[in-house]
Amino acid sequence: MRTKLDQTVKAPADQPRLKVLLVSPVRGTLPGHDATTLEARFMDGKLFEVALHYTYPGRNSAFVRAQFAELRKILSHRHGPLQMGAKTREELLDGVISRSTAYQIEPAPGSNLMLVMTEVTDAKRGDKSARFSVVYHNGGVLQQEGPRVIIRRDGVDVPAGKP
Repeated sequence: MRTKLDQTVKAPADQPRLKVLLVSPVRGTLPGHDATTLEARFMDGKLFEVALHYTYPGRNSAFVRAQFAELRKILSHRHGPLQMGAKTREELLDGVISRSTAYQIEPAPGSNLMLVMTEVTDAKRGDKSARFSVVYHNGGVLQQEGPRVIIRRDGVDVPAGKP
């Protein structure tokens, strides 16, 4: 079964060398996966970061925290123990509180695997939501020579004969 996916390419004006490709279904999750969005970041045509974003519309924060904990357990089993990277809490406005928790591991020099959860609580409305992401960042690839890609509306190409 084929699924149509939306593709959005962002080219931030303040970072002309950066291109961000977002892939997501109109609704629901990516085919065969619990993630709702795939994000790929390219610098000068080189893929250096991939993220999977997990949102669970209609599910409470406790459910999302449990999914986050389960994924943390799976990633720790596969890649070694994830270390606490950061934990923040800030009051944004009038009863709205944001909390973020991040874990990470450096599987190889210059690369990081991160698991980040953000939870927002609105005390006035009694609302709470959460989401999390898995991010693989390989800054070392930016230092290497290798093929670059061209992102086009109809797909991604590797230029022929170009390193």
